[in-house]
Amino acid sequence: MAEFKIPKPLPLPSEDSKPYWDSCQRQELLIQRCDDCGYYWLPPSILCPRCMSTNFQRVKASGKAKIFTWEVTHQALYPAFDTPFHVAIVELEEGPRMHTNIVGCKNEDLYVDMPVELFFEKVEDQDWYLPKFKPVES
Repeated sequence: MAEFKIPKPLPLPSEDSKPYWDSCQRQELLIQRCDDCGYYWLPPSILCPRCMSTNFQRVKASGKAKIFTWEVTHQALYPAFDTPFHVAIVELEEGPRMHTNIVGCKNEDLYVDMPVELFFEKVEDQDWYLPKFKPVES
């Protein structure tokens, strides 16, 4: 008998976030840049959070970041998630901060300002990619 496995939940893109999630499925991270003031931002929105302009472009992020803060989660709030896992806010080289997971390192090796790099992880048994980060190899 086959073992039943609860699937991991996937994002439900809104009209505003659909271009972001579509770019992740192409394994590139698009962030927004204001044409009027030059500000970069996440999460996606219809106007610049700095100057309220509606003139913006979606640009490919470099993928370079550093850890702003993190936590180690030992109790999953959804049964499909394996524990422990790292939940972090990283600051992209362009300036925006984003929630993500840090993978490929031990809990005790994480630190503020640790350089990390973007990669895309396919959600098991689903055709969906999520942006995650791993330590930069020295």
